Amino acid sequence: MKKILIITFILLSSHSIFAQVEISGFGGWLWTGSIPAWRQDIKVSDKGNYGLTAGVRIREEMIVEFEWNHSENSATFREYNIDGSLGDIQNVPMALNYYMLGFNYLSTFSEPLVPYGLVNVGILNVKSDSFGTYGSNSENYFTAGFGGGLRYYLSDRIGIRLQARLLLPMQFGGVGFGCGIGTGGGGCGAGVSTYTNIIQGDFTGGIVIKLGGEY
Repeated sequence: MKKILIITFILLSSHSIFAQVEISGFGGWLWTGSIPAWRQDIKVSDKGNYGLTAGVRIREEMIVEFEWNHSENSATFREYNIDGSLGDIQNVPMALNYYMLGFNYLSTFSEPLVPYGLVNVGILNVKSDSFGTYGSNSENYFTAGFGGGLRYYLSDRIGIRLQARLLLPMQFGGVGFGCGIGTGGGGCGAGVSTYTNIIQGDFTGGIVIKLGGEY
């Protein structure tokens, strides 16, 4: 995934002499929600996020944009005991990385203040740490984003960007948290699993840098 990001930046930068390119670094807050499961909800923590975007203006009102968005989170749930009852509360660290491609539609061209709407689709990579008898795990899920924001340009080349977005649907399947049963007997809880759609969202702000000529 990191290689894809680097290649995208190189390709976008190579077009800067022909089209206007916008590169942005941002930080903010990711609201994650919870994953419904049998007899409980698996709560994914709300945490700060950060990332980079790179976009090319293909029309006066349209920017095609690639985004990398990272957040360090954790999943909280209760194990199931052998008799089917709920056991102890567990917390598993995980990293969320979004790789998104989409469009920014600029509703006005009269800078310095430019409102915009956005739609993007891509991949969410979820990587969890090892837990009990389970090793670390990495899974990819399809997601889509819808939202909008404001760009405020301080000069011809530098601006500020504020954005709010919903991320949906979020596909989590087979969240096999838990530990196995050892050969010496049944003292360990069984894991839980689920497959469902949930809604996430983020609020971010950052600096925008323009490269290349005017559109």
